[in-house]
Amino acid sequence: MSTLVLDHLVAHRGHPLFEPVSTVLPPGTLLGLVGPNGAGKSSLLSAVVGNGVTATGTVHYAGADLHRMRPRRLAQVLAYMTQDSYAPNELRVRDVVAVGARATPSRDPVEERVHAALERLEIDGLADRSYARLSGGERQLVQVARVVAQDTPVMFLDEPTSALDLGHQLTVMHVLRERASAGRIVVVTMHDLTQALRWADRVAVVADGRVRFGPPTEVITPELIRRVYGVTAEVFDSPSGSPTLSLVRPSCPTATSFTHRRPVAARP
Repeated sequence: MSTLVLDHLVAHRGHPLFEPVSTVLPPGTLLGLVGPNGAGKSSLLSAVVGNGVTATGTVHYAGADLHRMRPRRLAQVLAYMTQDSYAPNELRVRDVVAVGARATPSRDPVEERVHAALERLEIDGLADRSYARLSGGERQLVQVARVVAQDTPVMFLDEPTSALDLGHQLTVMHVLRERASAGRIVVVTMHDLTQALRWADRVAVVADGRVRFGPPTEVITPELIRRVYGVTAEVFDSPSGSPTLSLVRPSCPTATSFTHRRPVAARP
């Protein structure tokens, strides 16, 4: 496993969306990418991949420039799930996941890797279902399974839990945390700050034309939440020791409190 290096990376949609981003993501990192709608989170992922936006700057993995890699080689380095990941409706679920499994060489047969990914996401019962007949949440889980079956050293997932119920949200985040703990670099965009605090080793906040990196509890502060989201917040430890985030919109007199536990898996 090697590091992912971003050097003065900028996404452009007629104009720069944020200041140049330079950072190093070592193996074993789960990076939570957060920020308000339209700030540029998805565009930052697209700029790293070199697809969907105009990008300046460089991205290197193991010394190789991702933007110069042939598609086949890039698919062996990086798996990418977009918010609108597409699959032909006539395919069965197992066929969609097999697309990921076939992209990377392995000693294990494709069928075994497909079954393992579906089973880990707890959707092996969907294997022979038509992709066209799935709900939005089921399709989302199938696309996560595709990324898991691809098993690349770098994994990008754009809001992989947005359409999922609470139980499946936890399953997906457990799986991604496992991948990071096994040495992969996992980058996940998310709107839920409690998810970022619970699962991520590092966070990147995309807001106001800037991208700020750091440990979750040092970056997701009451001051940042108020400035970026316009919400008053308190961050404190519960009696059990778990960090607790209490949010109050200025126009709302009632606080809603969210308690989140730290991940079970050891962090790198």
